[in-house]
Amino acid sequence: MEYIQLLRRLERVIEETDFAWSLCLVGEDQSRKLADLTNALKRPASASGDEKQIASGYSYWGTEPAISWEQACRDRYYPVMKEGIDTFGRRWRSLWSTFGGDKKFHYVSLGPGTGEKDRAILALLHSENPTMFYAPVDMSAEMLRICLQPMNTLPFIRRFRSQILPIQLDFSFEENVDELNELRERLVADEPVLFSLLGNTMANFEDDIALVERLSRHLLRPQDRLLIEVATASQLDDVTAEAAGREYQESNAFCTFVTSALHQCTDLSIDMENLQFETEIAGDRSILIKMLYRNRSGITTTMTLPDRQVVPFPADDTIKLYISRKYRRDALEVDLRNLGLSVESNLHHSQTGRGRAQFGLDLLLLSKQPSTQPSTPAQDVFRRPR
Repeated sequence: MEYIQLLRRLERVIEETDFAWSLCLVGEDQSRKLADLTNALKRPASASGDEKQIASGYSYWGTEPAISWEQACRDRYYPVMKEGIDTFGRRWRSLWSTFGGDKKFHYVSLGPGTGEKDRAILALLHSENPTMFYAPVDMSAEMLRICLQPMNTLPFIRRFRSQILPIQLDFSFEENVDELNELRERLVADEPVLFSLLGNTMANFEDDIALVERLSRHLLRPQDRLLIEVATASQLDDVTAEAAGREYQESNAFCTFVTSALHQCTDLSIDMENLQFETEIAGDRSILIKMLYRNRSGITTTMTLPDRQVVPFPADDTIKLYISRKYRRDALEVDLRNLGLSVESNLHHSQTGRGRAQFGLDLLLLSKQPSTQPSTPAQDVFRRPR
């Protein structure tokens, strides 16, 4: 009873002050994450970017990367993000107007970015369901703080703050997705939830389709929806792939961002001449862009890692900093349908000024078909009691 009273007092404090307080659930062992990142930078030498790496999520982890990302998203030379943010409100309203079902959703944003897109989503969802919860999920506490800033301009923010629940969690791990599902069920039971992967987030993961499959299998129920935003290309060829890499390379702000985690976690003196953008056609489904930091000095140097261990960085060795993709639209929809997801709506936005390389942004609203397979005895054994 005392605990409930404490929560109610905290709720009143959050609602009655102009200061941007928010409660945050921390689900990550930060020392474990630091150890994983450090070990990934100790891997053997590779000229192809297949060993040393900064995995997705760590690129935004920490103050310097988070601030660098926010600045990159404002850069006109980085059209995937800048144009994506500027046009999102219109695209989202158009997509949502075609949805004919019950619009009373809670909202879970997986990788909320700078928050402008979530603000546009909340403006519509809150009008249909004023008691909704909003849960941004990210492994970076700094990104969670950044994403909440645009919410202060919502007209209903004062009474809504106690319904915001930031969650610090790496949703790329299956066990974490299980825990997120457990939390969701205890908070809102069977009430519908809108999940989102915006800003081409799925493209930053090594196994992008496996990520969506994991989220679909562990989180989505027939009453829920998944909103995905991806960068697309009208054709897959060498000319288009070269243009895709150049799009990232021409943004100084993006180059600063993509090297910021390396600068934060090592003592390397960052030389932008060592930053390379390599592209390849990934089958018939996407253009893959890899951002590598390559030792082009011709000699072996060293770098000091967070555990103070000094490791060699041989000539021509690489550190994979980031990956992204531009998807072929019809191929992506086939992949999603193969996961048992239905594309309820797909809104395409063509980016301007791209010459032959026609790039765009697609916003897809997905639902999951009910499973016709009964649960197995083993699954029933491992179901947790409620």
